Order: sequence, then C-alpha cells, then structure tokens
Amino acid sequence: RSTLFPYTTLFRSSMRKNAGAPFPLKRLCFFPYSTMHAVPRSTPRALPLWAAFLLSALSGALMACSFIPVDWSGCVWIALLPLLTALWYGPRREGKRGGLAYFLYGWTCGVVFFGISLWWINEVSTLGYIPLILFYGGLFPGIWGLVMGTRFRPERLPLPDAQLPPAERRRAWKEWAMRDMAPSAAAALAGASLWVCLEWLRGWMIPGFNWNNLGVALYGNPLAQWAEYFGVTALAFIPAVFSIWLWRVCRRAGTMVMHEGRRSVPWDFFMLVAVLLGMFVIGVQWTARYAPLSDVSTGKGAFTIPVMTVQLNLSQKEKWDAANRENIYRELLETTEQGMLELQEKALERSAREGTETSLEMPAWVIWPESSFPISTFYRDSTGERFPGQDNVNFLSAEEEYVQAIRDRVCNFILLTGTDDIYLSDEGRVARAYNCLTVFEGDYSTAIPFAKSILVPFGEYIPMRETFPFLEKAFEASAGTAMGMNYTPGTSSNPVPVPIRPGSSVTVGVIPLVCFEDVVGSWVRRFVRPEPQVLVNVTNDGWFNRSWANEQHWRNAAFRCIELRRSMIRAANTGVSVALGPNGAVIADLRDTSGSPFTKGVMTAKLPAGCTEVTLYAMLGDWAIPACFLLFLVLLIRRILAGGRGAGKESVRNGVYRPDRGATPR
Repeated sequence: RSTLFPYTTLFRSSMRKNAGAPFPLKRLCFFPYSTMHAVPRSTPRALPLWAAFLLSALSGALMACSFIPVDWSGCVWIALLPLLTALWYGPRREGKRGGLAYFLYGWTCGVVFFGISLWWINEVSTLGYIPLILFYGGLFPGIWGLVMGTRFRPERLPLPDAQLPPAERRRAWKEWAMRDMAPSAAAALAGASLWVCLEWLRGWMIPGFNWNNLGVALYGNPLAQWAEYFGVTALAFIPAVFSIWLWRVCRRAGTMVMHEGRRSVPWDFFMLVAVLLGMFVIGVQWTARYAPLSDVSTGKGAFTIPVMTVQLNLSQKEKWDAANRENIYRELLETTEQGMLELQEKALERSAREGTETSLEMPAWVIWPESSFPISTFYRDSTGERFPGQDNVNFLSAEEEYVQAIRDRVCNFILLTGTDDIYLSDEGRVARAYNCLTVFEGDYSTAIPFAKSILVPFGEYIPMRETFPFLEKAFEASAGTAMGMNYTPGTSSNPVPVPIRPGSSVTVGVIPLVCFEDVVGSWVRRFVRPEPQVLVNVTNDGWFNRSWANEQHWRNAAFRCIELRRSMIRAANTGVSVALGPNGAVIADLRDTSGSPFTKGVMTAKLPAGCTEVTLYAMLGDWAIPACFLLFLVLLIRRILAGGRGAGKESVRNGVYRPDRGATPR
C-alpha cells in the first residue's frame, strides 16, 4: 500500500482534471508498470518463527517420504527447498540469536526426518530412540542450517533502474542475472559438499548410522550407478546441489518477473541439468552392463551359483526361548528339505506340461540367517578345542536324522549359517565371544567361522560398561532383559574361499557380513579382490518386529553391490531375504502373496559371481568425502574474504546497474 499510494493519488487527480475527456486505455495500463518500479521497494519481511519452523519440518517430512515406507523417491529433489526458504527468505537474522535460529531450523528438519524414517527404533528401545533423534539426528542438519544461513545467504544486488529506456534496461537486467550466476553456483556447490561431509560424519561417529542418507533415495535411478566411483554417501551431492541451485534460480527468476515482467535464460542451471542428464545416460549403460544375466556379471556364464535361503520368521521371544531349541533345529531342517522337494516337483510339473525334458540345478549353497542355532557353541580358550556333547555339534553330525540325511536323500550342499562361538577359560568364565558367519562343507569338523567385526552398541556390547555401570541398568530397564556378555569384534578382512559346487575345486570368495555390516561400505570394500566374489549377509532383523526397518535394511545394503560390482545374497530370520545383482537389481526375494516379507519359507536364485573388476570405490573408498570438504573449505574462505574486501560496491550509476569489476559479491 505504501508503494502504490503516490501513484493511486496521481491517477485519481488526473481523472478529476480530465473528467469527461477520453483517457487512453493503453496509457492507463502502461502507466503504473513504467513508473511505479522507479521507487525503491522495501525488503521482504522476515518470516515469522512459526512459519520458518513449519517450513523446516516440511523439508524433514519430504526427506522421510523419499525413503521406505512411503518411497516417493522424487521428493529428494525438492526436499531442501522449504528449509532453504526458512534460512534465506527475508532479511538476515543477526547475532547469536540469528545463528541459533538457523541452527534450530536445520535441527527441526533433522528431527522430523529421522523421527519418521527411523521410527522403528522404538521397537527396540523408546529410551534410546528419543535422545538419538533429538540430540544426534538433528545435530548435523542443524550445523548445515547454521552455516548456510549465516555464510551462504543470497546477496542483495542493487536492481537496475526501471526508468531506463527498454533496450538499456534489458541489458542491465541481463548483466544483473549474469552477476547472480556465480554466487548461485558457489552456494549450491558449498551446500551440497557440506551436506555430504556431515552425512559421512554422522556415519563415522556411530558406525552404521549413515542409514538413509540422501544418496540412498536414488536407488532404482540410473544415477545410483555412480556409487561405483563415489560411494553412496557422496551421491547425496546430486540431489542436494540440484535443490540449492533450483532455489537460487527461482529466486532470480522471481525477482526479474516482479520488477521487469520478464526473466533471462538460467544458463547456469541448464548446464547443471545437462551434466545430470549425461550422468543419467551413462548410468543406464552401466545398469545394463552389470545386469544379473550379463556376461560381465556371470563371467560369460561360467560363474553362477544356485543358492537357497531359509527364513523361519521367528519372533525374538520364540527364538531365544530355551524350550524351543529342538523345534527350531527341526524347523530349519524341514523347511530346507521341503524347499528342495518343491523345486523338484515344479520341475517335473513343467516337464509334464511342456512335454519336454527339463534339467534342474539344485542349490549348491544353503544359507540360514544370523544366530540360526538357538544356542552357542563352546570352546576351551587355552586350546581352542570344542567341548563334547553340544547340541549344535550333534545337529551337524552324520547321524541319520540330522543335516547329513538331507544331503544324502535329496542333494548335497554347502551350508552357510550364523553361529555364536564362545571361548571359556579353565575356570569356566567367558574369555571371548564371537558372532560368526560359518561355512560347513560337511559336519562340524569342517567349520570355517568368520567373526563379525562391526558390533552394534547396546545390542552386542555396552560401551564403557565397567566405567559407567548405569548404562547397563538403563539398557535393562529399556529392553526388559539383561545384556549378558559383550561380544568381541573380529579383525580379519580376508574373503572366505567356498567351492562353487560341493566337491568342486573352483572356489568363489565369500565376503562374509553379519547383521548390519552390509550397510557399512567403508568396511566391506576391504574384502574386494580381483577374483570371482559374492557378498553373503546373514541377519536377524527380528528385533524390529514387523516394522519398515527390514525393507530399509536391504535398500541400504543394495549399494554395496553397486559400489563393489559384486552380487549379494541376504538370509534374514525376519524379512527381507533377497538376492541382488552387481547393479543392485533384485534377482529374487521372499514374500507372501500380499507382498509382505514377513513370511516363512525359502528363496532360490542363481547368483552371478563372475565380475572380477575392482572399482574405484573399492580401491580408494570414500575419497570423494575429503574432496567435498576441500571444495567447501575453499568456497567458505572465499566467501569470508569477500565479506571484508569490496563487498557491496555494486551500484546504480546514472540509472544503469554497473558492478565494480574488482568487487566480489557478499
């Protein structure tokens, strides 16, 4: 109202003077447009705090929608826009209060995102969920909001004079738009680099907590194939740089349309889109190159392994009830045997239906999930000898009613399963305990165990247990049970050679992964060798009941296949058992008729193991993280220096926008 008041008054005065005289309609329409913009416009008001927090929460919700269970992956491309509006719209919030406000905007985004996405932590411990989300989940987005709000706000360049002749005005606006492109690119590159570094830091401080970084939302998009070079953490750079650049381009276009009635072509943003389209096309080619049935994946057909996973879908109460031990043993055997017999029946039915001979390749590997045996196996620590008379040893003996009987009656196979190995001192105390993936070519004497290296805090050990006893009491109060012993982490990163078929001299290197180790790319890459290999993950996942943790788990794990170009087979106690190709595509998974992974049964697949390439990520790991940090550091220093020398020297001289050539925008 204050801007238009002089013109409405002048218009009314002109109408009174020319009462009864014709007034040109064209002049009536052009008059306000050509003159009202010559008066300086007031800057937009700052967003109310409630609106800024609402926008920040909206960003968190959009991020959560990018992942399972909503799985609208397109949301990741616009998720940061509301948060950026909260950070950048209106005048700068100054001082410590302003910095705190920017931090809280980012914190709100993080709390909403992780609060929704990781709600399943409540299934284990609400006491752990609340501080994890409030203090850790919101911390890193809060830091990002603080830096972007205080250091990379869009500069307010003076606008060209609206009273200039049309040709000069267009040139001035074009120069104004060109002047905005460099800081837009700098802000987008700095913001995306910082986001990547903070995502990595989140996963480094608590191993495995880089769960659901923005790059994971690209699963199924050909752009995800670039994880072979950069790793999934650095893939977050792609949607982040797109969102930030888009916000800056929309701001530029909106300013021009409001003041000039037209906009210039955003060549800088078009260049970004062109680069992404080029990466997309290359990603399509890589998706086909590493498809499960391609020559690269199968070694021209020479390396395919018929595998079977067994899933009992037991609750944790059923699994660890001592009275169920014998039933669990029997159920593992019966489900395995029934699955093999069904394969034979289907092959015979197909042969009878088609009237032709049908060949059937029975599973060479049978994989049971983590902690399949409902009791640990005990060893003497001083000698490494096994104690006699244990259920597990008897279970894998050559007696008629046990595993060897299935091998004799149906088909021979190699068993890979999760086991718990405990070493006792001579006094009978626990000296060491390991959570293992163990390979059995025959009975228990053929066991090749591999100990899990990355343990789950408050799941497999309590940090600083003896120093802070209250942590153990807090765990017991939350979980409703005692922690028991602390597991010991393994240290080896050597793959386990396993025959491609029982009795074969040709071996495939198994990269053994237990539980959530398959989401820690920096660890898994250490196993890669230039030889035929597959990733084998055995997991329980029953702790999270029928939550979406299980679906999120395999989606995060699928990026190990892309990063390393190795196939993966996952055997879960409670969904999701799945086989994945070197491009991350699903070969087979276990679900019921409704699509739910929470079911009992077997999954069979032919797992390609012929890719022997060693990717850039396998060789160098997260090399893109320090590269992003250096890029952010350079842009931040440049921004800081720009604030102290020559900032703000752009001006309107003689009615024309002329920035000083030596000045650097703020």
